[in-house]
Amino acid sequence: MKSVSIIIVNWNGEHTLPECFDSLLELKASISIEIIIVDNNSKDTSLQLIKSYEHQFKSRKIVLKVIKNKTNLGFAEGNNIGYTISTGELILFLNSDTKVPSHFLTPLLETIQNSKVGGVQPRMMQMDPDSYIDSIGSYFISTGFLYHKGHNKPIQKKYLKKDAIFSMKGACMLVKREVLEEVGVFDEDYFAYFEETDLCHRIWLAGYKICYVPESVMYHKGGTTANYLPSSFILYHSYKNRIYTLLKNFEAGTLIRVLPIHIFLCEIISLLYLLTGKLSLFIALQKALIWIIINLPKIIKERLRIQRSIRKINDKDYLSIVEKKVKWNYYFHLFTTSLRGYKD
Repeated sequence: MKSVSIIIVNWNGEHTLPECFDSLLELKASISIEIIIVDNNSKDTSLQLIKSYEHQFKSRKIVLKVIKNKTNLGFAEGNNIGYTISTGELILFLNSDTKVPSHFLTPLLETIQNSKVGGVQPRMMQMDPDSYIDSIGSYFISTGFLYHKGHNKPIQKKYLKKDAIFSMKGACMLVKREVLEEVGVFDEDYFAYFEETDLCHRIWLAGYKICYVPESVMYHKGGTTANYLPSSFILYHSYKNRIYTLLKNFEAGTLIRVLPIHIFLCEIISLLYLLTGKLSLFIALQKALIWIIINLPKIIKERLRIQRSIRKINDKDYLSIVEKKVKWNYYFHLFTTSLRGYKD
């Protein structure tokens, strides 16, 4: 691999971009680098800040491209727009609230050279405190939810093993261009949340692996965009997109096994929101289910395309690798975490 395109979607990131840019200026890699900033109609000083870095990137022989959207197109479409003007053999989707050490690319490049590997994720640590894990990849649970291994836990030896994962986290994921040309990029019906899992699911269906590479480390502040959004908005898109992903990507047999219990648990969670006085969250989850019903014809059409054009392997071939079992208290943890982060 000779080149990488780093795509950063920005929305009002004036407080996080400087640290991200300063770290990118120190990158050491044996390949050429271009950085593509897609600004989603920021209302702060982001564009002026980006312009102030042009000379520094140029002096490091890093090509800087800037796209200015007239509206906020979200994470999915924003990244897709950046991808259309990218030239790299590898595409690094990177959030603006991240910091990367100078050699963080090297272990990722070594792993992704394998012809069977379609995408790789580094060991993503929290910015503060930096000894706690943000993400080391996610695994599939038989109920349709994800298990985020090690999240918010201190780093331990058991988390330092290279492993195949079901889904990378969108804050930092490196994917081969040839793989994206085969499976597509992000589904723009998602706007935000779960779009990276949908993409990773398609990568697995096409017969490629996705790997967590612990030797590569970076830091993620997290929540910088979500802090501006109400919990109901986040919940609506998260649940809508997860169910949409299940319907599009799984074989009929897997769908029959997973979907009924997933919908049942969604309704249980919805009822708990109602009983705890979180009416906006109850409504958001119901709206997500209604969106699925209304859009079933479009979902079925997309499902047929994926099953006929992208799928190369059976579900059991990859689920045997990336499906994990969890205790039922894990769902209680998910629910209580949602309540703690509630914003009306």
